[in-house]
Amino acid sequence: MMSARRRRLSWLQVPPDREIPLRVRALWREPRRRLGFIPNIFRVFALRPAHLARWWAYYDDLLRGPSGLSRLQREMIAVVVSSANRCHY
Repeated sequence: MMSARRRRLSWLQVPPDREIPLRVRALWREPRRRLGFIPNIFRVFALRPAHLARWWAYYDDLLRGPSGLSRLQREMIAVVVSSANRCHY
């Protein structure tokens, strides 16, 4: 749970929402709808919109592209790998 004060994300100066490029905000719609907020990893990627677009395409292909695994199986693999790496994403 976040405190009432906003903690600094990093030494990077992430722009405020109103200054985020439209193509980045379009990619943020789904996480914002599902989670109710924008995860910090997406906010940092806002500094390099082309990188966010490529990462999103890669992520989308991993979870929704052709595979012998179901979406649930892929999500579970991602959870296990993230946990093993002590990564919240």
